[in-house]
Amino acid sequence: MRVLKAIFSVLTIVFGSLGLINIVSTDITLPLMFVFMGLTFLTSAKECYDKGAKKDAMIFAGVAIFVYVVTAYNLISRFM
Repeated sequence: MRVLKAIFSVLTIVFGSLGLINIVSTDITLPLMFVFMGLTFLTSAKECYDKGAKKDAMIFAGVAIFVYVVTAYNLISRFM
């Protein structure tokens, strides 16, 4: 799980940096950044759940769901 968490964290930073320095439009990079950030939270939730910390796993999963809901709302409102 550490490898997946590291990969998703690096991809989050890469897409955030690409949008910040205007190499790629932020309309593209921000949703991708938030998707990978949500995946990072989900892998952290799975790791906590496997260790027996179910309350921490629920918090990480809740944050991931919140990130995905906000991202979906932003994408839907942008295209409407």
